[in-house]
Amino acid sequence: MRSRKLRITALINGMETALGEVKIVKFAKVREPDTALVCPSCGAEPKWSGGYDCSCGAKYNHWSRLKRVLKATLQEIIKVKFTDGESVDGKAYVLDRKEFADKYSDAILEEKGIVADNPTTARNIRNLLIATRTLNKVVVVSFKDTYEERTCLLTLSESNRVLLREIIPQNILDLEETMRADLTGVSEKDIEAAKRFVDLLPAPTEDVFLCHDYRAAGVEAVEKPSEKGVELEAILAKAEQSKLTSS
Repeated sequence: MRSRKLRITALINGMETALGEVKIVKFAKVREPDTALVCPSCGAEPKWSGGYDCSCGAKYNHWSRLKRVLKATLQEIIKVKFTDGESVDGKAYVLDRKEFADKYSDAILEEKGIVADNPTTARNIRNLLIATRTLNKVVVVSFKDTYEERTCLLTLSESNRVLLREIIPQNILDLEETMRADLTGVSEKDIEAAKRFVDLLPAPTEDVFLCHDYRAAGVEAVEKPSEKGVELEAILAKAEQSKLTSS
């Protein structure tokens, strides 16, 4: 998505009505360190010519064979491997949404869905999600991946998918200026005004959720993607039914 101006309109009472104009801006990016790839033998920066050729005569066929150093100090950057297992341990934390908003950014690196392995897990995750929706809490999950430390937010998407949203760590975050909104002080009058306003807007058609550009070329047409979600409530209901059956 390019940074550009976006004029938002809606069909209200049969007329194309402008809701406003916004500027799409990049929220944040990862800060790039000032590093260089050097020859492990002599420390010089090799030149690329179908491979990496160094002035000392050494040749390398891939950048991974080189040594990455900080330009300022020439100190080597060691890529420590935390784990190579399929299972890792993570820590869960909770803090108030306002405190999180005042101190941190939720600039997203990646989103992943999660699936509970057992009813106890499902019950605990449900409690955490309720806290994010009704108690103004933010749930943070941190863990060590293969080479990187991950900081994630446990959250619920608009389609009720349970997600881990990995955010950019604060010390490598380059935050851009963007708009924020605090809805904690919304009054009943504000809610009524918002309701009257959104009631004027039409519902989207199925066509809105399809792409009609080059990305659809060559993709086999399907009426609707198959639903592969696992309902958290279904896991808990199945566990309760097993209790009743066994008792």
